[in-house]
Amino acid sequence: MSYAFIRDTRFELQRLLIADDPWADQFPRDSWDLRLLDLANEDCCRLHFGGIPQPWLRALTKRWARWRLTRGSSPAGLTLSVQSVTRLACHFAEIDGVDAGPAALDRARIETWLAALQTDVPSAHTRSRTINCVGVFLRDVHRYEWQPELARSAFIYDDAPKPRALKPRFIPEHLMRQLEAPAAVAQFPSDDGRVLLKILMACGLRTKDARWLPFDCVVRNAENNPYLAWLNRKIHDRPAFFPLSEELAAEIGRQQQAVLERFPQGCRWLVPASLKNVDGSKPVSDRRMRDHLAIWLERLSLTDEHGSPVKVTFHQFRHTLATRMINADVPQPVIQTLLDHMSLAMTAVYAKLHDKTLRRHWENALKVNHEGQKAELAADHPLAGAAWAKMSLVRAKVTLPNGYCGAPVQTDCEYANPCLDCRFFITTGDFLQQHRQQRQETSELIAQAEQAGLARVAEKNRRTLGKLDTIISALEETAENQIVVGGHVEDVDAAS
Repeated sequence: MSYAFIRDTRFELQRLLIADDPWADQFPRDSWDLRLLDLANEDCCRLHFGGIPQPWLRALTKRWARWRLTRGSSPAGLTLSVQSVTRLACHFAEIDGVDAGPAALDRARIETWLAALQTDVPSAHTRSRTINCVGVFLRDVHRYEWQPELARSAFIYDDAPKPRALKPRFIPEHLMRQLEAPAAVAQFPSDDGRVLLKILMACGLRTKDARWLPFDCVVRNAENNPYLAWLNRKIHDRPAFFPLSEELAAEIGRQQQAVLERFPQGCRWLVPASLKNVDGSKPVSDRRMRDHLAIWLERLSLTDEHGSPVKVTFHQFRHTLATRMINADVPQPVIQTLLDHMSLAMTAVYAKLHDKTLRRHWENALKVNHEGQKAELAADHPLAGAAWAKMSLVRAKVTLPNGYCGAPVQTDCEYANPCLDCRFFITTGDFLQQHRQQRQETSELIAQAEQAGLARVAEKNRRTLGKLDTIISALEETAENQIVVGGHVEDVDAAS
């Protein structure tokens, strides 16, 4: 008889014994089994209060935890809150002793705890989270008068460190192209995980929202276009939708068929857990997805431009999708709707980063005019901002195959494409391949003209060939991961 069978049988017997009032059994304990309270999830199944030295504060924390749990608080989030209160309790006991009463926990003691946190918890993010959790606890205790003897000055005001500005963690395009390649996707360790991988890449869901996708997650509009229907669990299971390609909708359909073959009686989830899931009640675990991601990345041997191994997370696909949509000039309100951001400010982070990144690359890039000469304007020049604004407008207005038009916006031009002889023509290393292709074609034209005895055509194309040679030589001064700054070569990272 296996240990797992004995353990599960013991648990079910315990559940039967306390079925009438599970809270009466669990509340006095210093460790609550949330499974017996039907409050557990895969992220958290226990709450521990034994680390709080003061009996009165431990009992108060239990009362508060029960109140929060029965009103829908996340068990994982509440675990962080109990840990935060435990930090305060240990500091309180260290200075005032275990027997100190509620009246001793005043604003002065909270301030010494805040000072100690600065040393004990180096991470500003962790400090902020800890302080906020304790602040909510004290606020609720005062509001509902659960401990009248607690000092009225025991409050957390605006004490938490200010949160850092959000920074998108998108995956660079040269890496995304490797990850999205069909041959690469085919190496993902599991068929159902491969479907989730494609959904994460295409729709930008959070990992938990993807794992908890319902079985019937594809809906169609009046025109029969497919949409992914999902629940935003970060915002109280709010329904959200994302347009799907027919190809991905078909893959989801094949996954649904596989689930029905495994669970003929039906299953709630698009991707159910593969182990310990006899009735199909559990979705795929976060642990399994992360393990498979690690295996996949190892198989791909993904490296950056320096040859160093690259690690990515599922959540980075969400950042990448948002950045791509901003780069494609999708309006921010549309992106907010598609990704179901809580506020437009979250979406605006990507737009701000996009403009900042474009400008940095433009300022750092070696820019060459039609004579193959550098066309530079120092970043600190008084007109640098105006020049960037003008170039942004031109880039949005004109699409050119091998460079940009540097003419004033008001200037009319009869040509649809840039001319190598035009004094307004500017190009960068981004278009080096196009220049090389044009040089190859020009060389072929010269050979054909000479063979046909067309001396004038050959001469004209030789001038073009000379221009291209000059431009290509200037652009080739920089390596792929280098730029020219102030007349000398620097690495991109050092220059930025």
